[in-house]
Amino acid sequence: MRTEVALHSAIAPAMVAAALRRSIDEERRTIFSLSGYKGDRTVLGSVSENTFRLQRRRYWRNDFGPHFYGRFHSEPGGTKIEGYFDSSSWVKTFMRFWLGGVVLFGGPIFVLSIVDLTTGTHFVSGDRWVGVTVFPAMLVFGILLPKLGRFLAKADEGLILEHVQDALAARIDEPRLVKG
Repeated sequence: MRTEVALHSAIAPAMVAAALRRSIDEERRTIFSLSGYKGDRTVLGSVSENTFRLQRRRYWRNDFGPHFYGRFHSEPGGTKIEGYFDSSSWVKTFMRFWLGGVVLFGGPIFVLSIVDLTTGTHFVSGDRWVGVTVFPAMLVFGILLPKLGRFLAKADEGLILEHVQDALAARIDEPRLVKG
């Protein structure tokens, strides 16, 4: 489940893109900044013709922090901005590979270690308890680490929404939960 947010602004769509660009720093990497990005604004992102992606500038590493993915279009009296918070796509892809690798490689070692412990066979060389404990630990780590990262960055969502409201003189509708 993710939360979708709708905002309304009296500004025209072309001006929304320009106002957003002026209010954020583009995501340009640099080694001469504590955050890893050029600039000093609180919000980083990219804006195209009618879509955008925003994230909070962090001075610590948390790849699981939320990004606000939005799109905007004309409506009577201004612009409607719709968006949702999610992790970046490369983080989600990496975690799928991580968990897949843990299951693909750790699963058989775990099963064979259990078989070795219960039957006295020697399918796995080395300490059988390592085969029994490492797989569940890595699986739990791969599930809990993203949750911890999102929890530690929960305040980022409010900061980003407040930034969009201020930059675009927008009012927010009631957020709604959507499967996705």
